Amino acid sequence: MLVSMVFSLIASCGVLMAQSAGTLYLKIDPANFMYQLDHKFTLQKGEVELLEGPHHFSFWAPQRKVVDTTLTIPSGTSAFTLRLPYSTEYLVYQRDMERYRKDMRVMRLVPAVVTSGALVYTAFKYANMKKAHDRLDDDRAAYDDASSPHGITVLKTQTMPAHKEEFDKARNGFMVAAGITALFAGTTAYLYWRSGQRAKPEFIDKEKLRFDGLSWMPGPDGGTWQGGLTWNLTR
Repeated sequence: MLVSMVFSLIASCGVLMAQSAGTLYLKIDPANFMYQLDHKFTLQKGEVELLEGPHHFSFWAPQRKVVDTTLTIPSGTSAFTLRLPYSTEYLVYQRDMERYRKDMRVMRLVPAVVTSGALVYTAFKYANMKKAHDRLDDDRAAYDDASSPHGITVLKTQTMPAHKEEFDKARNGFMVAAGITALFAGTTAYLYWRSGQRAKPEFIDKEKLRFDGLSWMPGPDGGTWQGGLTWNLTR
């Protein structure tokens, strides 16, 4: 009887020694990672103490893929380094967002810049027209005040017709510039409206749904798996 107890004690000590714990340091990029341990526990801490032997890990971080791996934990301390890759959905989202921003620049920024340039050009043409109009007013005032027959003849036959022609050209130039500006402004407003109707790309983190898809629910028999399933019915 005593011998059996001694052997049982030795066996128990052997089991305890065989199941000694080890500390694992997780060096995961990015730092805001989460992981499921042994399909049961969801953790975020970067240091975990486990019994020696294999343990399953599922690592995830926002915008990254879920990485499943089994790590064999030794006694003492050990470290595991991993850089989680970006998920396919996030890479597609980035591509769609870049295309969306480019289209917004084309549909909003470029027309706005062109319209602003047209406004500046129209203002320049208006200044020229006003200058020509003021010169023509000066000619009319000089004509009214003139006392020399020769001066009156020069104003009436040369100076005033030349300035009148300059004013007409300046006025026509301003009208054309104003029409172009109005066209650009209308086009810009339309493109702004059209761009506002376009839906902005939305990122749905399917890897997060996968990570959360299974959870361990404690129960009287040790626990049960909870999962979700979605399907579409078509007629």
